[in-house]
Amino acid sequence: SVCALGLAMTRDEILEEVRELARERRVLTADLAPESRLIEDLGLDSLRLQALAIEVENRYRIVLEPEDEEAIRTVDELVSTIHRKVGSA
Repeated sequence: SVCALGLAMTRDEILEEVRELARERRVLTADLAPESRLIEDLGLDSLRLQALAIEVENRYRIVLEPEDEEAIRTVDELVSTIHRKVGSA
């Protein structure tokens, strides 16, 4: 994957950026493990999920379609979606 600056990004780098973004925006206070479920484990409600989606779209300059959002249940699925979309941009 390639970030907006044109630099290749690994899944681990994306995970770390998502962690940083979540901390900066206070969307999440818990540590983000790849297997963490966004709703059940991290306690995100619909407003926080939407805020996280908007932050991800802005940070990576991608669009998360409704079907993307519906398929994302874990941190790892979020990272995979970002990785795929950034790589195809």
